Amino acid sequence: MQEKPFIIKKTYKDLGRIKRPKNLSEETKKEILEKLFKKNPEIFSSNKEIQKQIRERLDWIEGPNYILPKIDELKDFAERIKEEFLNVVWCGMGGSALFPFVLSQVFGPKEGYPNFYVLDTNDPENIAQIENLPLEKTLFIIVSKSGTTIETLSQFKYFWGKLENLKSNPGENFVALTDPGSPLENLAKELNFRKIFHHPPFIGGRYAALTEIGFLPACLLGLDINKALYYAKNMYEACLPDIPWEYNLSASLAEFLMERYIQGQDKLTFISDPILRPFTLWLEQLVAESLGKEYTGIVPIVGESPGSPTVYGTDRTFIYLTLKGRERIYQRLIMELREEGFPVKTISLEDRYEIFAEVYRWMLAVALCGYFMSLNPFDEPDVVLTKQKTKEFLEKFKKERDFGIEFYLDEETNWGFFYEKTVTIEYPKFTALLKKLFKDLSPWTYIGFLAYLPIDSEIEEIFRDFRTLVREKKNCSTVFGFGPRYLHSSGQLYKGGPILARFIIFTRRGRKAEQIIPGEGYTFWDQQFAQACGDFKALEEKRKPVIMIHLTENYREDLKKFYNYLEKALSFE
Repeated sequence: MQEKPFIIKKTYKDLGRIKRPKNLSEETKKEILEKLFKKNPEIFSSNKEIQKQIRERLDWIEGPNYILPKIDELKDFAERIKEEFLNVVWCGMGGSALFPFVLSQVFGPKEGYPNFYVLDTNDPENIAQIENLPLEKTLFIIVSKSGTTIETLSQFKYFWGKLENLKSNPGENFVALTDPGSPLENLAKELNFRKIFHHPPFIGGRYAALTEIGFLPACLLGLDINKALYYAKNMYEACLPDIPWEYNLSASLAEFLMERYIQGQDKLTFISDPILRPFTLWLEQLVAESLGKEYTGIVPIVGESPGSPTVYGTDRTFIYLTLKGRERIYQRLIMELREEGFPVKTISLEDRYEIFAEVYRWMLAVALCGYFMSLNPFDEPDVVLTKQKTKEFLEKFKKERDFGIEFYLDEETNWGFFYEKTVTIEYPKFTALLKKLFKDLSPWTYIGFLAYLPIDSEIEEIFRDFRTLVREKKNCSTVFGFGPRYLHSSGQLYKGGPILARFIIFTRRGRKAEQIIPGEGYTFWDQQFAQACGDFKALEEKRKPVIMIHLTENYREDLKKFYNYLEKALSFE
């Protein structure tokens, strides 16, 4: 194995501010934990205004204690719902949807409980799939902490309009989960929603898995709530300040992550049992959005196909997430990685329900990493940039019926494309542009494939093949995200994190004129396309090399063709 890439640290902003856990005394480590458990924001910032903001995001430290008095109400509600509805559609984005999605995928509904769908996209095809359900027997749970999430409110407006044409009291089919006093709560009261649940106001979305965000879907799925609480409570007690640092499950995890980060191994790669793989999406958001800012960060790598040690760069750290009794699935690979000197931490769960414990362990560990990295792990300063630019594109479209975007047209494929100025070529040609993007890649650069396409396992598999090809040809890490989902999870990292990153955004033709969002004057396709363009402009402003490819309506075949173009670009010297 080659020498570790210490040079990568030179790209980080102000590395001297990093605190190394191993250099701290046991008394100091305990003091840090004690302050965190007392919700003291001073450990994260000396700025009074920032301290105030952080203080309003620290109630998650109570672990399962917050939700305990609310469990009976959630169970009673779920029992009533299963008698009346065939389907539950959970409408939310980012922290409002990822853990419900994990539960739906890892467990699925218990027999006798409604089908459970998570709609965390505005893609026209995914919207149409929900539209084809028997809507009168479908409950929509509209989830937005702020009550202003554009995708979630658009989903609500669209399906409210559909139900309004089917029944006189559509409010019976809607539930809101939002902050007290939010615009969504006011709307829910006005329209007589079936129920309003309050999101805890002093917990941010990505730290909310042990609140109603996790336990309401758990009840609606018919899960064993007592078992979930048992594991969460045990983990909470195993992380308290009086547990010695080396035995404290969160503190020791934070130290492992920080030691690897200091050594330049900032690509945190998850290898997971297939049953637990959905959980890595939740971990991706927690790590990326909490620690990817100020031009630094830990980069979570999820969803890659496992490969031999020879295809991994030396900037890799591995987390092996497995279930006891099933360790053999990747046992040989893990052994080979260790033999080659890669750092690997194994987390072996007794039971799938232990993910309710792991969320607490990771939330605390990531918060501690924020302290050691001198970052605020509870904000997302660069997310607003894409929102602003998306709003500008939508306002232009509403006024002029045009986004003002002019693509170059590749005559061979009929794909449109344009590019950020750092990858400019003299004579615009698609093949030349792709070659330019992959030229002179440092092995510590990561490549992001961002797809504004339907959330679909076949599409994800196609992009997994792209990722494998890049890794094998260039030894680079790769990330993948469906848009606009990733804007609410890993998008913060892409714009605010390490500068050694390059991106390809994929969109496609296929506007569905009939999917007009009531009161907005544009369709779901328009909204999604504006978000893709907005994020392109945000990445460009952050000086991240990025190109955008606009596929045809036959985008699945286009993606298969793209593999050949990618292979040629990667082989070009």
